[in-house]
Amino acid sequence: MLKSVFLFLLLVVFCGGVAGQKAGRVKVSGTVKTTDGVPAEFINIQLKNTSFGGISDGKGNFEFTAPPGEYTLVVQSIAAHREEYPVVIRAEGENHFPGLVIRENVSQLEEVVVTGQFSPQSMRNSLYKVRTISSKQIRQKAATSVQSLLNTEIGIRLSNDMALGETDFELMGMSGNNVKVLLDGVPLIDRGATKQSLSQIDVNSIERVELVEGPMSVVYGTDALAGVINIITKKGSSGSGDHTFNVGVRVQEESMGKEYHAFTGEGLHNENIDLGFNLKNGMFLNGGFTRNNNGGWKGDLTGREKRWHPKDQNLYHAMLGYRERDLSVWYRLDFLDEQITTPMNGSEPEQISDKDFLTKRYTHQLQANWRLDHKLNVNAVLSYQDYNRRTRTTITNVETGEKWLSLEDASQDKTGYQAWIARGTAVWNISQKLSLQPGLEYQWNRGEGGRIDGSPVVSDLAFFLSAEYKPWEWMSLRPGVRTFLMADYDAPVAVPSVLTKFSLNPHMDIRLSYAYGFRSPTLQELYFSFHNANHNIDGNPDLKAEYSNNVTGSFTWRILHGDKIRLTTTLNGFFNDFRDRISLVEDIAESNHNTYYNISRYKTTGATWENSLAWKGLSANVSASLIGRYNRYSEGDKDLPAFRFSPELSASVSYHIAKSGTDISFFYKFTGERKEYYYKETTQPDGTKTSSIYLRGLKSYHNGDLTVTQKITRFLNLNAGVKNLFGLTSISTIAESPDDAVSTSYLGCGRSWSVGLSCYLNGKF
Repeated sequence: MLKSVFLFLLLVVFCGGVAGQKAGRVKVSGTVKTTDGVPAEFINIQLKNTSFGGISDGKGNFEFTAPPGEYTLVVQSIAAHREEYPVVIRAEGENHFPGLVIRENVSQLEEVVVTGQFSPQSMRNSLYKVRTISSKQIRQKAATSVQSLLNTEIGIRLSNDMALGETDFELMGMSGNNVKVLLDGVPLIDRGATKQSLSQIDVNSIERVELVEGPMSVVYGTDALAGVINIITKKGSSGSGDHTFNVGVRVQEESMGKEYHAFTGEGLHNENIDLGFNLKNGMFLNGGFTRNNNGGWKGDLTGREKRWHPKDQNLYHAMLGYRERDLSVWYRLDFLDEQITTPMNGSEPEQISDKDFLTKRYTHQLQANWRLDHKLNVNAVLSYQDYNRRTRTTITNVETGEKWLSLEDASQDKTGYQAWIARGTAVWNISQKLSLQPGLEYQWNRGEGGRIDGSPVVSDLAFFLSAEYKPWEWMSLRPGVRTFLMADYDAPVAVPSVLTKFSLNPHMDIRLSYAYGFRSPTLQELYFSFHNANHNIDGNPDLKAEYSNNVTGSFTWRILHGDKIRLTTTLNGFFNDFRDRISLVEDIAESNHNTYYNISRYKTTGATWENSLAWKGLSANVSASLIGRYNRYSEGDKDLPAFRFSPELSASVSYHIAKSGTDISFFYKFTGERKEYYYKETTQPDGTKTSSIYLRGLKSYHNGDLTVTQKITRFLNLNAGVKNLFGLTSISTIAESPDDAVSTSYLGCGRSWSVGLSCYLNGKF
């Protein structure tokens, strides 16, 4: 039945596209610029009271087809300013309109987002709540990794696994498998709940980062319960009538606290080169190489050991594509070669040992976007990923130099994952009021290694359909549903969502949404097998998917929105209720044996208040949040609160001095104290056992960066700054129980300095 429905929808979409192509229409083209003469990109151009129109490209050019006649051409800025031009479209001759102007300054244009959208549109018009980290912010922050981009973002918390040298993060109170990481809209595979993929993306190839909070399971499937982080990479421009090239070179040096050695060893060293070619026929080619070398940080340790492990990354990327007005096709390859080293003192005086984590990751993407006519757009994605991680422990005799592999438990290991992802979607603009987006997605994952039983495969085939309906100018409605045609696990029958947006007036919007999210069990949870002297853990092939119900609401008020100043405030609230949560549980029949089961329930709730100001050369953002995490013990004790709340405050201020070409930027984040309830059982001297519930958690801390970027010439920029302004290294746990062991969480390596030089050349050939 579902297959028949899907084939019928595809047939309807195809016929609609063919019918649109047969209508007698002529070409309409033109150029849109802002009042200061800058090309206005992603501007809506529409013939009033019709469905004919288009969107301007990166150079302000647009083109579409329409029947001859007299019309009013509406130029609608994505920031909601509007201009109307009477035009006559003739059956013969050229219908080109080059003098279209929108009255706002280019700096006032709102950012365009693509994550979860039917087509690129402004954040204001998006029914999702989207935040972006723009290319300008990436440059201002002088970031060398995605983590350094996210560490001062509201709602995001980073934590470090010091043993593995990896960083995990959480979004709006949820972490690990609840957050989906995308590269140009394609999900990246990870070894476990820790999102290693975020630390294995070349920050120099990133155009911007889009963060969407709340379940997006209809569009992106599993793991998107908390939201998605979509990394958008740089791509070639469309044909401009000339052959062009660009070359980018960057060198960035940072200390790790007080530890530093120039270009290698102690400190952080980032070198990058990017090359790009754009041909006038629409072909483009670009590629690059980045070396990230981190010498580690000793901190309070002695001997050879280091608190932060040394890390060496080599990242390569290449892209080949073709782009014209209605068609774009491109292939991208990313390759990572990473080594994380743990130097150890050794168990005997004459011996030392090293544990290396060696990772190789290949990510292939092939994407195509074809606009058949003004009503129908088709997108196709095919991706293959290969991830391999090896643990290698070697012992060295200091006197003889002889080396051999350690035979201790867990000292040697190899794990590999492969994934295929294929997705096809169509956007059919039936009318000005109604659009449909049907889609079909197939995901295939295989894993193997010393801690996985065999070489299991988990796959699913899903069909999804969403619609965007705008019955009135002030209201938008987007229902959607995903259903599974096939799955190798107990998948939900249907995954629905409903998003709404109401424009109270030109300056105020309200968004309300409900979304059902789900997370399929991972290969580790299904087929994990780890048994040694300290571990006795098995997966559970009978697991079913977790699911959640999410309700989100937001209110946006554009207090000031003129040519020279913009002030916006947004208040957002959310509630998540998770069911059938997968947890590791000790078997009653066998002590110390643990297995995964669907037994837990979890909730999160909270609110954020975001404020942004743009005035002349000043840009400022101040945000605050209060996020609550569920206390499962409150179900048995009504005197305990259901949630434990923790506050956050973030701020970013940037000032651009046009005369000198100077940018001064300050980024700050306060992460509030977070305690949670724990259960403790104590044996008394007489042998009786007593139980109690107490609070334990982490203290609050501050983080901040200050950078100055100076334009030296048209092609050359210098940046310098102070990272980790408040000298953060570690924070200790705090607990009500006096005999609770105090632990330490390491978050930084103290106040550090950074200096970098970047050069960008472009021209014609």
